[in-house]
Amino acid sequence: MLLNKKSLVYQQLVERLFDKCQKIQADNERCVMRVNAIKKTLRRRNFDVEMLKRRLDKYGDNWRLVPMVAPHPKGKTEQKRRGPKPKNKQAPDGGTVPATPARKPRKQRASAKQPQPNLNSTKQQQPHPGIG
Repeated sequence: MLLNKKSLVYQQLVERLFDKCQKIQADNERCVMRVNAIKKTLRRRNFDVEMLKRRLDKYGDNWRLVPMVAPHPKGKTEQKRRGPKPKNKQAPDGGTVPATPARKPRKQRASAKQPQPNLNSTKQQQPHPGIG
C-alpha cells in the first residue's frame, strides 16, 4: 500500500506540473502573438512613412529642409499648473471687479406663494369606519 500511495502522490505532482507547463505555454503564445502584431504595425507604419516621403519628393515639396522638432510627451505643449485661482481681477478702468456679479432674484412658484390650509387644527380625525 505504501508503494501505491507514493505512486499516486507522484502522479498528482506530475499532473500539476503538466498543467503549469500548459499555462506557461499558452502565455508564451499570447506574448508571441502580441510581438508579431507589433512588428506588423511597425512594418505598416514604415511603409506609410516611405510612401509619404516618396509622394512629397514627387510633388517637389521642400520638406527635407524643415528642421525636425521632437514632439512633446503625450501631445502636451505645456504642463497645466494646478493652484489657487486669482481672487481679484483688475478692471479695464483700474478698479477691481467684484468676485461674483449681481444676480437677479429667483422667481417663486405659484403654489409656494399661497399658504397651505392646516386641516388638522379645524377638524378632528375620524377613525376608519371599518376598524372598531
